[in-house]
Amino acid sequence: MSFGNTELSNIKEIPKTIILLIDKNENIVEACGKKLEHFNLEVKNKSLASIFSKKNHDLLKSLFDQELETIDIYWNSVNFEVSYQVVPHTNLRGLYFFDITKYSNMENELKKSMYDLLSKKEELQAVFDLAANGISILDRDGMFLYANNFFQKMMGYTMEELYNESCISLSSEEYKEPSESAVKRAIKDGSVVNFRKVCISKLGEYMNASMSLSYVKITDTIIMITSDITDDIKYQEELKRQVELEVSKRTEQYEIMCHQSRLAAMGEMIDSIAHQWRQPLNGLGIIVQGLRHISNKQEIDKALLLEIESEIMEKINYMSQTIDDFSNFFRISKQKEFFDIVKNINDAIRLIDVQLKLNNVKVEVEVEEKTTLNILGFPNEFRQVIMNMVHNAMMAIINKKEDNGFIVITIGSTKYETKITIQDNGGGIKKEYLEKIFDPYFTTREKGSGIGLYMSKVIIEHHMKGRLSVKNKANGALFTITLPKKEY
Repeated sequence: MSFGNTELSNIKEIPKTIILLIDKNENIVEACGKKLEHFNLEVKNKSLASIFSKKNHDLLKSLFDQELETIDIYWNSVNFEVSYQVVPHTNLRGLYFFDITKYSNMENELKKSMYDLLSKKEELQAVFDLAANGISILDRDGMFLYANNFFQKMMGYTMEELYNESCISLSSEEYKEPSESAVKRAIKDGSVVNFRKVCISKLGEYMNASMSLSYVKITDTIIMITSDITDDIKYQEELKRQVELEVSKRTEQYEIMCHQSRLAAMGEMIDSIAHQWRQPLNGLGIIVQGLRHISNKQEIDKALLLEIESEIMEKINYMSQTIDDFSNFFRISKQKEFFDIVKNINDAIRLIDVQLKLNNVKVEVEVEEKTTLNILGFPNEFRQVIMNMVHNAMMAIINKKEDNGFIVITIGSTKYETKITIQDNGGGIKKEYLEKIFDPYFTTREKGSGIGLYMSKVIIEHHMKGRLSVKNKANGALFTITLPKKEY
């Protein structure tokens, strides 16, 4: 930049600027700039020392000594960036002041936003570390990038040691190849649910494990949830021997199926979490990349900054709420309580809302007039039933390749009962399957466990003293749940 007469006349009209020309004795011989007019300050023919504090004067002298190319000073309640240059063919020196107050405020706001973002990250980190399952993050080769405290204790490794291990190297010899295939399949298909294998801890102990893997495309990583089911397998084997001797002990068999149902539900939840988080994570990545370009601009509107901060916090709060929702879903209700049917139905739908929208399946909840909405029962188990019904209906619609899928949930009541119907347009159930649909381990889906509808019937009929039935109607299936208004 030059401070000749022509250049000076061109730049003195630039807003937010002050230009001071000084002689060798640091006296101001010329001053101009729009910002100086706002100050209503006369500085011409005055010395620098007379109009600047000692601190600022010392900073300006560091420019003269060429110790720094630019400096930041605070003058007349304004933050300035100051540069210095000798005016060619004269004994004068030029000081160029540019008002950066707005950018300084923006920088402080950005720092605050980043601090809030890091705080939320720490909160999510705490959720992972307090989880009652082993949670780890792998690269596409299965190498560990992160493992929560539960996983480290379960396997006996520190995080530093796990950096040199993979989910393949921690497998027993016969499961190394299947583990490698599971990683590749997760990347290809998006997820692998309830993959069972034998792991070896640092102490050489063998452990039966159930793993669910979900691929996160945006980060090219795999989230793996691991459960130690060694005791469960031993228990199942013992139960199998007892059943062969005494078939009447159905209670123990039922407990095993409850556990299997929750494991199956957990596997589906992992896929739901991946769907729920994929869009906000992608949005946060775009925002962070956009901040880099915004920071290079000379002017940033504070309203834009507040909008960016609001959008970031909205996405973080959404992700935090998702964790709370899934955490509450797996809590077992210990005793009966009165709960709102509509609220719990909507809560169940929200857990798979993203998958429903991705597959263009609309869900409508209709409440008939004078319907009693509060009933006595187990709200968490009831939500599990509703989510299982809606998920099954969605899968039927997907398999049918219905473009405009719909699920209608209707709630009505009589003097003694509350009735909930769930109807879809997924093509219905084959006639020969209608009588078997609630049998344990019976499934028409390739990867189904066959216990979802069985557990739903147990929850409704044994736990909540109601009735659960199904029939075909129109172009789909119609499930009916009938619950008593009071306990008999």
